[in-house]
Formats: sequence, structure tokens, C-alpha cells
Amino acid sequence: MVIEKDARSRIVNAIELEKQIHSFEIRERLKGKVVLNCEAYNELRRKFVELCGNINSVTNPEGKGRDDLSVNILIAAEGISRKVSNLQSRAVRKLAEQIRKSFTDIRVLLRKYQGNIELVDPQLKNNQELVEALVHFERSWSKGQEFFLSDKMCGMLIYFSQLIEGVAEKHKDIQEKIEAADTDIFVMLPCLVVLSSLDGDNKGICDHYYPGILSPGAEQDEFKVLKERYLTLKKKSEDGYEFYNIVEKAVLEKEITPKYAQEHNVDMDEVKQLAHGMKRMGIEMQRYKPSEWNALMETAMGQI
Repeated sequence: MVIEKDARSRIVNAIELEKQIHSFEIRERLKGKVVLNCEAYNELRRKFVELCGNINSVTNPEGKGRDDLSVNILIAAEGISRKVSNLQSRAVRKLAEQIRKSFTDIRVLLRKYQGNIELVDPQLKNNQELVEALVHFERSWSKGQEFFLSDKMCGMLIYFSQLIEGVAEKHKDIQEKIEAADTDIFVMLPCLVVLSSLDGDNKGICDHYYPGILSPGAEQDEFKVLKERYLTLKKKSEDGYEFYNIVEKAVLEKEITPKYAQEHNVDMDEVKQLAHGMKRMGIEMQRYKPSEWNALMETAMGQI
């Protein structure tokens, strides 16, 4: 019995902290106060999240058992939920909501355990509901740690998700490929980042995930040649907006009629060469930091 009590002590402590958080929320709401920016409230939540990490480290066999995920991730997610609309980025809002939901789900589960602690198997990894809640917690909070605690990383994620959501709205088949995680998408989408870099700004995505273009050498030289060719053709077309759309369609392997290209003074052979160069750069960008790039891609596509 002593062994069982000791094994459940983490859960008991978490239940007690959850009760304190819940009581604090009720008291402040009765006063008509907003608790999100309250230092005392966030200190309680900090302790609770720290304890959740401790429980995760001994319970979650499906994840990495991370215990380094801080309450700052939750606070950032709450801020993003208030500031970023679905029109700005559905994927970013989805991640923020998943972070908040995982926090709430753990609290709800602990309230269930509070009614009968005997429900908790002393071998914590044998509690399926607890394991599932912690898997969700670790997965969403890990991405929150990577993208929400840095303005730069958050900006890149918002920008990339906007690119993806924009082409998905214009092309139904691309939306279907994204939803199915079609292999073609993992070649096409990096090319959109390269295209945006050639056209002007991509919030530093290329620089971060493919820093070779910043240093003297073959990679930088290739990028410079590609950009010069792009800007020359864009100027020749006399319609920068339509030229961008034509190159985007080429990257996405959409049909472009000779008449449409001719109307905008675009040489399709040159555009195809551009698209080929962008695909090559897109592939190299994925290879440079593969795990980081995959995290960006998955999150920007809304695959939390």
C-alpha cells in the first residue's frame, strides 16, 4: 500500500494544484477580473505545468517523456488565440487551440481522479486516458515551444501557413493533396517559399532553413542567378502580379495556356527553367535541417 501511495503521489499533488487553480479562477471571475495576466495565477499554472512534465517523464511511452515544457508556451498560445484570426492563419490558431485544449483535458482528467484516486493504476503508464492526454500535451506543446516562444519563428510559421492556405483556396486539388499529405506537396510547398524569396520577402524562412544562400559559394551563386533571371522575366512581363501567378502555377504543375502566357508576355520555356531551379533549391532546403523543416511543414499544413 505504501508503494502504491508513493506511485500515485504525483497525481495527488497535481490534483491539489488543479484545485487551487480552479478556486483562483472562480474567485477572480466573481470579482469581474481577467486572470490571464495575473502573476499569482500564472505562478500556480507554472507549478502545475512543471508537475505535468514530471508525470509525463514517467508515464508517456509513446513520446519522449519531455519535462522541459514551460507555462510560457500556454501563455503564448493564449495570446495568439486573441491576436491571430483564422483569416490570418488557420494553422497557427489550430496549434494554439490544441495547446490550450491539452491543458484543459489534463485538468478535466484530474478532476475525475479526484473523485476516486483508486482509478489510477500505480504503474502510471497503464492508465490509457492519462497516457493519451500526455501524448497530446507533449506533441502540441513541443511545437508551441519551437514556434510560439520566438517572434521570428512564429512570424515564419504564420507566413508559410498563409502561403499554403492561399494556394489551397485557389486550387481545390492542392487542398486535397495537402489533406492527404500527398508526396507531391512536399516538393511543391518548399518551392513556394523559394518563389516568395525571389519575389521579395519570405520572413527569413530561406535564410533560416537554407543558410547556404547567405554565404559566398555555389549555393549563394545559384540563388543570385535564379533571382536575377526571375526579376528580368518579371520586368519583361510588365505585370508583376500575373507573372507571379504564372510562376506559381508552374511550380504547382497547373495548366497554363499559351494564349494566357502570351497575353502577359511570358516565355513559358524560361518559366519552366525557373520552376526547375526552384524545385532544386526547395529540395536542398529540406535536406539542410530536415527535422526542423518537417516540423514547420507539418504545423503550417495544420497537421498537429
